[in-house]
Amino acid sequence: MKLNIDPKLLLAQTVAPVDQAKQLNRNNAVELKKTCQEFEAIFIRTLIKSMRATVPDGGLLEKNTDSEVFEEMMDGEIASQTAKRSEFGIADALFRQLYQNKENDNAD
Repeated sequence: MKLNIDPKLLLAQTVAPVDQAKQLNRNNAVELKKTCQEFEAIFIRTLIKSMRATVPDGGLLEKNTDSEVFEEMMDGEIASQTAKRSEFGIADALFRQLYQNKENDNAD
């Protein structure tokens, strides 16, 4: 019994998984970077909240629920924008460390 197998099919089957793996690694890197930025934003938001807690209430404007909600929203946006611009560098350092560990795990 003789089997006729087209070599192009065999080549396509071996190349496609490699290309898919590279694409998956790129997607994973993008997702990991985004997650690291979100972590940095949470850290910055917590930092700003802690700094605001040190400022005594009172002053020119009265504190009420509306102003507290506005401050929280503003702090969240400041934290998100700061993390996206990588001004603190926490996300970049975390990404490098986690991505390097991932690469080392894949090499084993």
